[in-house]
Amino acid sequence: MNINVESSSPLRRKVTIELDQDEIGQELERSYSQLRRSVHLKGFRPGHAPRQMLERLFGDQVRSEVIQKLIRESTEKALSEHHLTPVSEPQIVTEETDLKKALRFAAVFDIRPEIQVRDYENLKVPRHEVKVTEEEVDAALQRMRERLAPLKKVENRSRVEAGDFAIVELEAFADGKPIEGSKVESRLLEISDKAIAHGLDQILVGAEVGVAGTARRSYPADYAEEDLAGKDVEWRFKVKEILRRELPNLDDEFAKDHGEFQSLGELRDKLRDNLLIQARQEADAKVRQGLLDIVLERNPVELPQSLIEREQRALEAEYAAALQASGMPVEQAMETAHKRHDEFRARAEKRAHSALILDALADQENVQVDDEEVGKRVAAMVSQAGRGREQAANFYSKEENLAALRASMRREKALDMLFQRAQKEEGEGTVSQGGEAGGGVESGGSTSEEQS
Repeated sequence: MNINVESSSPLRRKVTIELDQDEIGQELERSYSQLRRSVHLKGFRPGHAPRQMLERLFGDQVRSEVIQKLIRESTEKALSEHHLTPVSEPQIVTEETDLKKALRFAAVFDIRPEIQVRDYENLKVPRHEVKVTEEEVDAALQRMRERLAPLKKVENRSRVEAGDFAIVELEAFADGKPIEGSKVESRLLEISDKAIAHGLDQILVGAEVGVAGTARRSYPADYAEEDLAGKDVEWRFKVKEILRRELPNLDDEFAKDHGEFQSLGELRDKLRDNLLIQARQEADAKVRQGLLDIVLERNPVELPQSLIEREQRALEAEYAAALQASGMPVEQAMETAHKRHDEFRARAEKRAHSALILDALADQENVQVDDEEVGKRVAAMVSQAGRGREQAANFYSKEENLAALRASMRREKALDMLFQRAQKEEGEGTVSQGGEAGGGVESGGSTSEEQS
């Protein structure tokens, strides 16, 4: 095996590998021997089919499998021999795949930069008082009340009002032609601007059950939904049924029916405790992110482009999944997410920077995540997956996914170490469930919405 390593930039490597006829021939012989033992051909005893016939019947399949196997194994061997660790899967470029001559290909990839994290000790964090107000408890209780309220069909009126739920069919048209992906059939919608987009709540208020209606609405050229942007849209709709939440009374019976509580007061106390835990977690998360921002600012590094691209793809996938969860068709969600590819660039760069710094910090501080910790995390996630438990279990049965989870947990530990070592000082104001007081993180740096 001939190996040539080229450096086109400080982080980019191109490893060209060429295998000679002997290596290729040995692998082909092994493949055909295995095939001969497993295949059954009419007129030949098992294991005695001539290679010439096997080549004629299965040659393309064997050739493809041999090329993939040789590329995979020789790439791993070359990277190990030259102590190269790609930050993402190498891009394989084949140059010669005629196995009668040679197999020559190139593996192109970025390597992890050498990082020595500096100036991460003695960071200062203001200690805010965290509290929960009675108004926040009231709001949580009302959300619980609304979440548990059954939907009842409205019998005493036939027109939609704000706050109703309605079973609706609708579709958008521009220039008399339907807009792809806009059609909705028999979907339950909450008639509220917080629940549905594109001004549909205003269009549907006043609609009469069973009566087809139309309404026109113009959208500006910079409208977020590109399929509607700059268009005069005709919405065609029909309301099939109106429903309304029937809110239960907030009393001791409500508390008894929805938990191990003897009174409404006990339920309020439990909600207050939960809100306090959540407020503390959110406040701590902001501090952790603030600390990481400081360390990132103090430790600029050259970022591998392939790592940024991987983070961009991940952000697109996350955004598409959120759109699908809101009811958008899969293909439209993926297309919409891809159109925002460039917008994710800065976030992808920060995520890549964060991962590199936290990995380097974990190396410096010998942060480890053992198998038991990974197992407990997987068990918790599978348990929380509900109907998707089997899918989650299958996902984490794959070694590459477990490795990614372990790396993520190791970064969490490194960030927790920063948080635990930070000098906590009395800060101004308080942090409540409803928001964060001023003050931020001392020693410079800005608070970001981006989590590591």
